[in-house]
Amino acid sequence: MKKLFYALLILISNFLYSQNNFEIDLTSDSYINDSLMLGAPATRNGFGDLYTFKIQTSNNISDFGKKIRMKHSIYYFKIQKKNIVSGFTEYPQPVAFGYIGKKGEPMYNTKIFFLEKGKYKIDLPQNINNLELNIDSPTNKEYKALQKSLDPFYIKSKNPDQRDSLINMNKKQEFLGEYIRKNPNSYVALWEIVNDYTLEDYHPAYLKNLNLFSAKFKQNKLYKGVETRLKAEQSTSVGQKIPDIYFDKGNKLTSEDFKNYKLTFIDYWSTTCAPCIKGMPEIVNLYHEYKGQNVNFITITDEQKPNRMEVARNILKKNNADWINFFDTNKDFQKKVNATSYPLHFIIDENGKIVARISNSIEEARTIIKEYLQ
Repeated sequence: MKKLFYALLILISNFLYSQNNFEIDLTSDSYINDSLMLGAPATRNGFGDLYTFKIQTSNNISDFGKKIRMKHSIYYFKIQKKNIVSGFTEYPQPVAFGYIGKKGEPMYNTKIFFLEKGKYKIDLPQNINNLELNIDSPTNKEYKALQKSLDPFYIKSKNPDQRDSLINMNKKQEFLGEYIRKNPNSYVALWEIVNDYTLEDYHPAYLKNLNLFSAKFKQNKLYKGVETRLKAEQSTSVGQKIPDIYFDKGNKLTSEDFKNYKLTFIDYWSTTCAPCIKGMPEIVNLYHEYKGQNVNFITITDEQKPNRMEVARNILKKNNADWINFFDTNKDFQKKVNATSYPLHFIIDENGKIVARISNSIEEARTIIKEYLQ
């Protein structure tokens, strides 16, 4: 009976897997024996596990994302005369082809297209920079139509290397809300919200629009992942209480830690973030300016590996950062506040209420602290 059960389970799994298989017949004579990359577009920190398509590797196809331990999927292809790319995607996902030239040369990308179940043919010319791929599949057709309808909300860039400028986020989200009402199962619309968040930062309308999707659509993995992250940011916006954070077995940050100070300044950073390191002296100046006025300073470092943690300690020591530093070992801080970029600053009052949430602006933090104390 057990053997029958497991056989049935495998059969069902294989059926579900096959339902989401894709196959790309890829040709690109200009890049034969050279390499092209296929991967997710720009992603927010903490969103990588939403971009997890799988491609069957071979002598000419390697899983680069796995090699460098990235959360999102990136594959390298050594281009041959004929390239058959087989893979699996749990749901339609936005991707782009890219080319990394010799050292010092810029990287070129096609425009975004969607990987989804089915078979399609792609022929890439020599110049792939901002190339729009015409792929005959349902999601790609919908994506192309939606992008065209969103044109009035943007000012077109004359520079092909710069993205178009959004004119009014409120108006765009109103339009997107109406679109979702008419298309309540649209992966394209959901990814458009993710894209807006990635490029333009958080907006309250995102969650409002998420609520317009159908009850069935809300059960899928992508929807739940996006909703969880946006709700975490909403719950840690200005005026909300910061949640208790558990870094590891011996270190935590709770409401008790804020009671002895008028304000607490928190800097979230990483050793791979150049602006974080460049801005560290300014935080030290802010510390010396306000340490005698009952303002506490804390850094939270997004590093988990011992060697990177040691690098972080050296950076803090070099800058004479004489305050408490926590390592976000369990990623608890990143998850609970949806910390998707560095540097990120929080200013917390004595009751644990968030006074400010700031992306990379020490001057803004200085102004808020000054005004609050006055």
